[in-house]
Amino acid sequence: MNLIKYFSKQRWFMGKNRTILRIDTLDSTEAGGTRIRLIKVSFDDGASDVYTFIDDENKVGKILEDAFLDGAQQSMFSGDKGFFMFRIASPLPKALLSTIKPISKEQSNSAFCAPGKFFFKLYRRLEPGLHPEAEILEAMNKADSSRVPRLYAVCNYKSKSGEIYTWGILEEHFPNALDAWNEFCNRMDSADAFQLGMSTAQMHESLKRLSGPMYSNDEPPFEKLEQLLQSSKDAEYAPQLRGKLPELRIRYYDLLRETFSDKTFKRQRIHGDYHLGQVLITQSANGTKHFEIIDFEGEPTRSLDYRRTCRSPAVDIAGMLRSFAYASAVAKTDPGEAQLAFITGYSKVSGISTAAIEKASKPYILAKAIYEACYELEFRPDWFWIPATALLEL
Repeated sequence: MNLIKYFSKQRWFMGKNRTILRIDTLDSTEAGGTRIRLIKVSFDDGASDVYTFIDDENKVGKILEDAFLDGAQQSMFSGDKGFFMFRIASPLPKALLSTIKPISKEQSNSAFCAPGKFFFKLYRRLEPGLHPEAEILEAMNKADSSRVPRLYAVCNYKSKSGEIYTWGILEEHFPNALDAWNEFCNRMDSADAFQLGMSTAQMHESLKRLSGPMYSNDEPPFEKLEQLLQSSKDAEYAPQLRGKLPELRIRYYDLLRETFSDKTFKRQRIHGDYHLGQVLITQSANGTKHFEIIDFEGEPTRSLDYRRTCRSPAVDIAGMLRSFAYASAVAKTDPGEAQLAFITGYSKVSGISTAAIEKASKPYILAKAIYEACYELEFRPDWFWIPATALLEL
């Protein structure tokens, strides 16, 4: 297989705009009748990234079956330069791990599933250090938080020099779950938004128990957006937004100062990449809806240290409010009622007034829209009007 060509075509490969110089295997081991590899991708600028690669991905379930054979709680497979380690975090259901198969959900990582039993996430681009998703799920499971998946197992690689990489997690799969993004795109249901707000506040309450590095605010990409606006072919929104950027920059810092002085929220661990695509909707036997929050890895393009930082819960709230705005653009409806319902639900559980939540979220809503505008101009120019409209109305 030509790995350079293969990597370049994968959606999870984060070096698409860079020239690959070479690809080397850092270490590998045999398991489940296939080979697990740590791949080093070297670029022409001298930088490099580490990726996980499995020769036959149809055998992921067999790898896990071999790792936990006869009820083993942990196991280790040797490579030349380190060890591929598997650890049970919660008792496994009585189901064959070998039934886990690849599914089409390809984003920054790869997904595998045994419907109604297991979901395996294979992390692609790796970085040494404590992984936020495994850390958060394990902590929330111990706190008996019922609205997140149960973490069953963690897959690590430990080099002989002591570096540890998390390359996969095995978790609970929710049967017959609906995607909240699709549901809200079809119907902006305020009752559901209210319940999601309550679930979000409960998530933040559970995350207060976790420690993490303190976060130093970094500026939204105003300069990058200005450059993209200069080269944009959009004749309607780009010129207006370019003219408003200096005002938005001043407004962002004014809002941020007000938020810090107000101290509505204390900094704590948060989801970090919170939007409707990170929420599943399940239904109990009596017809009650539940919101299951998933994907606690944070923004995949950010460092592990950044993703583990303590930040304002208003960052997550702002992310979800902006997600409602996107869903309403698809549904061609006004998001205002659903957004208010979400904040009201959050307020009911947290005890923080809706006015205080709205005020604390404002700088992060602005920052999120700046990031969105950059993304849309680079990758989906037809969607640029959504964040552009929001920024012009601020």
